[in-house]
Parts: sequence; C-alpha cells; structure tokens
Amino acid sequence: MESINGIQPLTGKTLFPKTDISNEASFKDLFGSALHQVNSLQKDAERKAGEVVLGDANSFHEVVIATEKAALALQLLVQFQNKAVDAYHEIMRIQL
Repeated sequence: MESINGIQPLTGKTLFPKTDISNEASFKDLFGSALHQVNSLQKDAERKAGEVVLGDANSFHEVVIATEKAALALQLLVQFQNKAVDAYHEIMRIQL
C-alpha cells in the first residue's frame, strides 16, 4: 500500500490547446480547430478499421483505442457546442 503513486497528468495533444488571452484567436478559430482535430481522429479511426477489414492491421487494440478516442472527442465537442448555445440563449434573455 505504501508504493501507491498519485495520479499523473496526461501528456500529449489536447483537444483544445491552451491559448494566451492576448492571442487574437477567436471563438470561431478555436471551435474550428477543435472540429478539425475531431475530424482527423474520426478519419484515423476509420482508416484503422479499414485496415482490420483488409487484414493489414498491426493490432486490433489500436483500432479500438482509435475508435474510442474519436468517440470521446466527438462527445466532448458536442458538449462544448451545447454549453456555448446555452450561454448564447442566456445572454439573449438578458433585458436591457
């Protein structure tokens, strides 16, 4: 029990890269970038699934992992979109 380590942070690419506030990136640019990343994950998963069908895949586990990455990224993007739409509706309800 004494050798249990704490949770280590994930490393690698993130869906939404960190940006500096002084950076001129707009919401449209950030959302577009995330959309392109999700699209590339979807294409990669589809390509790997095609390799399994053709018998060229190195490992079936890679296909499952790529598919799950793509599904999770899509779910995150949809939740982000839903929160943005909810925020927009809340702003539109504000009476001046």
